[in-house]
Amino acid sequence: MKKYPYSDSTDMVVYDQPIHKKKKSKTWRVALVSALSASVLTVALGSGVQLLYANHISSDSESGKVAYSTRQQSDAAATTLAKKKQGEVLTIPEIAAKVGPSVVGVINKTQMQSQRYYTPFGGYYITPETDGELVEQGSGSGIIITTDGYIVTNQHVIDGASEIEVVINTGKTHKAEVVGQDTKTDLAVLKITPDADEELTAAVLGDSTLLEVGELAVAIGNPMGMEFSGSVTAGIVSAVNRTMSIENRTYNLIQTDAAINSGNSGGALINQYGEVIGINSVKLSTSGVEGMGFAIAISEAKPIINDLMESGYVTGRPYVGISITETRYGLFITGIEEGSGAEEAGLKVDDMILEVDGTAVKSTSEINEIRDKKKPGDTLKFKVLRERETKEISVVLKESSQ
Repeated sequence: MKKYPYSDSTDMVVYDQPIHKKKKSKTWRVALVSALSASVLTVALGSGVQLLYANHISSDSESGKVAYSTRQQSDAAATTLAKKKQGEVLTIPEIAAKVGPSVVGVINKTQMQSQRYYTPFGGYYITPETDGELVEQGSGSGIIITTDGYIVTNQHVIDGASEIEVVINTGKTHKAEVVGQDTKTDLAVLKITPDADEELTAAVLGDSTLLEVGELAVAIGNPMGMEFSGSVTAGIVSAVNRTMSIENRTYNLIQTDAAINSGNSGGALINQYGEVIGINSVKLSTSGVEGMGFAIAISEAKPIINDLMESGYVTGRPYVGISITETRYGLFITGIEEGSGAEEAGLKVDDMILEVDGTAVKSTSEINEIRDKKKPGDTLKFKVLRERETKEISVVLKESSQ
């Protein structure tokens, strides 16, 4: 059972391949985007694939930590302020030349399974020649953040991949290892090993807290797949701190009218100084809506990226260890994770949750909001209804490793 049962999902750039692995369909929905409602949200990649948890956590991150040092990143704000004072801005061609080599293609491959056919003579036969064959499930974008091959992208870009390939701007392809991924923030870190004679260009990560509405915004990525790799689009920062709720999770995003399309996910949104200020993630796609793309603010992404590089997961995040189903009658526990604080405290499947920390709750998002104000080791008090009897149970929160 997942520790965070409220999973995100996405639409991918789907290739016309005979993939026979069964998958659950997943769709991102916008619950709130400013004053807009009832809009259709598409993630800038393509169709949902099964969740793949990071099985390979790289311990050899020392050189990456040096290249991606906190000193370099803390200097970004001072550099930006200095450039604003001096008025040193880059043209769009200069931005493209500077950051373009740092943007890569990320190809998600999955294994085919043997297809079973029913025969009129009774029974089934299979086609074993397709079993285990790797096929391209979809593609997205990524950003090189260290010269030794660490790459940040969206988690939904690599979701369910059996193998991941990264195509750098020279056209060369590298196999990538998943260092860490986080579905809650839709971020993932990959690692490739460059050849001895290969020089990777790392992007400079800026300070998105300094953004102002109306500033130049340039997007670089691979819309609609690798055929259009390295595409550059330009616009402005339409809004900052735009709150969007997707599948019971709240994101703080940068809104831009720079064109963002399927395949741009994980690519760079860049300011007028050639610094990455966002990771392109979603767009609004519905009748009558034009030029509404969204990027994860880089200043909020940086601590997540650091945690994924160093630990393989986001540290310090508390979890309860329960799955919850929302019904019109109330919130019911449908799963308890083994070894979790919920199991140790005595919560049980079919318990109906009435209150958390003395607050009446009617949705999983309300419970998450209360939980997220805590840290591992803190206590969360549940009031539940079990067999017509109310019980108060205190759960000691543990640290999530996913």
